[in-house]
Amino acid sequence: MPARETHSYEVNEVTWWGKWVDETVWLSKNCYVLFSRDFADEFFFNRAGFLGEERVPEDAIKAFEKEFERRKHGRPVVMAEEGRGWDKLRRLLSVRGYAPTDTMLVMESLPKAKGKLGVNPKVDVKIIVSGSKGGELREWTRTYLDAFYGDQKLNSVVEKVMRGALKDKKASVVLASIGRDPVGCAALYRSAGGVIGAYCIGTAHGFREMGVAATMVDFMRKLAEKEKRRLVLQTMASDSLEGFYIKQGFVRAYAKTLFEKSPREEKWPENDIPSGETFGVMMRRGAPAGTTRPFGEVFSGFERVEAVRELFGEETEEVIAKLKIILDSPRGYLRVDGETGNVIINPEYLKTGHERHLYLDVIHELTHVRQFKEGKELYDRKYPYFERPTEVEAYETAVREARRIGMDRDEIVEYLRVEWVTEEEFLRFVSKMKLSE
Repeated sequence: MPARETHSYEVNEVTWWGKWVDETVWLSKNCYVLFSRDFADEFFFNRAGFLGEERVPEDAIKAFEKEFERRKHGRPVVMAEEGRGWDKLRRLLSVRGYAPTDTMLVMESLPKAKGKLGVNPKVDVKIIVSGSKGGELREWTRTYLDAFYGDQKLNSVVEKVMRGALKDKKASVVLASIGRDPVGCAALYRSAGGVIGAYCIGTAHGFREMGVAATMVDFMRKLAEKEKRRLVLQTMASDSLEGFYIKQGFVRAYAKTLFEKSPREEKWPENDIPSGETFGVMMRRGAPAGTTRPFGEVFSGFERVEAVRELFGEETEEVIAKLKIILDSPRGYLRVDGETGNVIINPEYLKTGHERHLYLDVIHELTHVRQFKEGKELYDRKYPYFERPTEVEAYETAVREARRIGMDRDEIVEYLRVEWVTEEEFLRFVSKMKLSE
């Protein structure tokens, strides 16, 4: 995407969320920090960021940290775009003890797109304007808090924010209802460059899976087309909503990694650029060979991946916290130690393996970790490799995740291919995976 468009999308976002915070501190024309007392515990309202990678000051990270320290505000949080132009900044963050914890996906609506998830004709969507009755804004506020917080503790704070937002003619507040019940909320903000940003898209708990969000998105997309503006929105990778928005006619424009200052300021190699941010995780490619480390130091964020949570349920955090990663295998890729249940990895593969393949391999091996905990024989030699029940289950888990992250059939086949089976065995296994369905 051209830097100009990235810049205009970032300006739209910062301007909108600037209405929610107490301070927007500009350290340069390109670097900002948001701070909020009312939302003090939330990174989203207390973070540093950039409008583009051009002209990022060399001392930007130190300047951010000073602002956080001055306000005695926990650990610094920084958002930076992905892509080659940002490698230097991401490397500096890594060296100073920052670790990726999530990814924000910036998505834009395709021209004249039509959502594949049908709207619900029972859902009525309307714009709340500055002259609207106060009751409508209170309904919006209650719906927003129900959708995002599950309680009404911040009712007065959010209502005050939205009253201020309604005074800005560039803002529109969207309320969805079914009959007399408010069921969904959203907000729109217009800015230079023909951009209109969609924010605060939420559905009340009792009305989910009823097409409320799809109907609101359809409404906002048509409004943007009418105004001849580009509709853009953001979603966190950990919320697993990218697929929903793609079905609504959106594509990913770019992604921003959320970096958080780690309590331990361990020095990793300066050439260690974390990867995996696109999937909401962090994979430390430069982890030293010949060492044994907590799994979460090398592969963090996997406890938030839905595929992993399905493996371990409520025990997910406990299992990940106890798991070790052993960087001491001269061959192969990853495997689970049949005696300890820990994960062994070839350090060279960690450094050079395809990012998506490594991500899927970790999920594959975590399936084996669960099997080990269940007392299953991981490497039963009675079966050929691709017929071994434990391997079939692990590959099925990885293939489901591959589909979720958008890999097509050819890409999945490439991922599945290994060098220790015959072509005939491989093709038979690919057929068993039913990749064409």
